[in-house]
Amino acid sequence: MQVVQILKKLFDDYQKTTPQKLKLIDAYMLYILLTGIAQFTYCCLVGTFPFNSFLSGFISTVASFVLACECLGV
Repeated sequence: MQVVQILKKLFDDYQKTTPQKLKLIDAYMLYILLTGIAQFTYCCLVGTFPFNSFLSGFISTVASFVLACECLGV
């Protein structure tokens, strides 16, 4: 139960103290992360027939995530 309280406090503090621009970048990075997970899951479940298509899509999501981290200075 204490873990739930800690996560709730973390989320509340994030909502109160994080600037709007940073929240937008966080949402973008979450979208990129979920897209990469979806592509990788699809590759594992369905197969890698057009492997070049999977590779280009997955590498572009990784590169976009890394570039977003670089822009933040992380």
